[in-house]
Amino acid sequence: MKNGILYIFLTFLKLGSTAFGGYMSLIAIVQRQIVEIDKKMKEEDLLDGISLVSVLPGPMAVNLIAYVGYRLKGLSGAFAAFIAIIIPSFFLVLFLSWFYFNYGNVPQVKSIFQGFLPMIVALIFTVALNMAKKQLKVSSQWVIGIISALLLVLVGGFWLTFAIIVLSGLIGYFLFRENKPILNSDIDFHISKNPIFAFFSIIVSFLSLVFVGGAMNSSPNLIKIVSIFGGSSLTLFGGGYVVIPTLRELFVGNLGWLTDSQFADGIAIGQVTPGPIFITSAFIGYKVAGFLGALMATIAMFTPPAVLTVICARFFMPLTKLSAVKAIMKGVRASVIGMIFASTFTIGKTMDFSIPTFALLAIYLIVTYKFKMSPVYLILGSGIAGLLLF
Repeated sequence: MKNGILYIFLTFLKLGSTAFGGYMSLIAIVQRQIVEIDKKMKEEDLLDGISLVSVLPGPMAVNLIAYVGYRLKGLSGAFAAFIAIIIPSFFLVLFLSWFYFNYGNVPQVKSIFQGFLPMIVALIFTVALNMAKKQLKVSSQWVIGIISALLLVLVGGFWLTFAIIVLSGLIGYFLFRENKPILNSDIDFHISKNPIFAFFSIIVSFLSLVFVGGAMNSSPNLIKIVSIFGGSSLTLFGGGYVVIPTLRELFVGNLGWLTDSQFADGIAIGQVTPGPIFITSAFIGYKVAGFLGALMATIAMFTPPAVLTVICARFFMPLTKLSAVKAIMKGVRASVIGMIFASTFTIGKTMDFSIPTFALLAIYLIVTYKFKMSPVYLILGSGIAGLLLF
């Protein structure tokens, strides 16, 4: 089980049930479980995956999980991880959507979520700190990481993130490159031995045609849902919080599928449930076409970017053997660690500023730094603390 599909599925099903707090929270949870506790993946490989999904479209959290699954067990691992990470949040959002549209509100979950936030901030901070201690081996890498963190805290945004990754890669190339000859064996893609990637490419092309063709106003609702969510998923960069205004303009302003208040409530449901904020697509799909609408919206939103991520990972992995790429990644990894540090500030701003919150934060910082406890138990415990205190 420890090396098979069942391990991947059950592990990510468990993590997907407790991955509150968005993309960076999920990174911290995966790093703690997959890298530190289970030791199934190298930290450098996880950082490379973060770098890759940061410049690709779609929900970065799920894209990263597809990448991790692919690194662990190929295409079958990517599929198992992808399905498992979405299942818990999909069914929870489905239930909350049914409750909301039938009774006009949702069950009270804010107090539980307030208990999660200090735990999430502490976990992300300690993961970033441990990564920095192991990965940032020279002062220039620390400088890259610190500058990246400051820029993202002070300015933020996808294009700045993209620029930071590119510039840190260039800096890494010039600072850390070792002049070694390139051998033919250094780059071997084995395309002929893996024709399934050609099949994946055909699927992506076919889906693109369906997305464009299905956008016609005369199309049935389910086809319109698939076309609109699928097409949107390949044009949204920067993660859930960055693209909220774009989604609002599309679903409220242009299509009129939701009112402003319904859209805001849908985003809130996406925030207080585990998994990616893009799971709000299930809420919107349910509003338009019930259960099937929610299911098709979720599949269309998450599948094309995940397939694209796996294809890119397939071509990216052999390149990491090259000395030039190794140098580039030393710079990029430093900036990624800076991004993770910056996210502790961004998420921390959403905490309830009270004595119980800061007391919990202090306790969680000590616990997460001193003990390699499974993040599942940490987050479940913090949810109970939130229910009792808030």
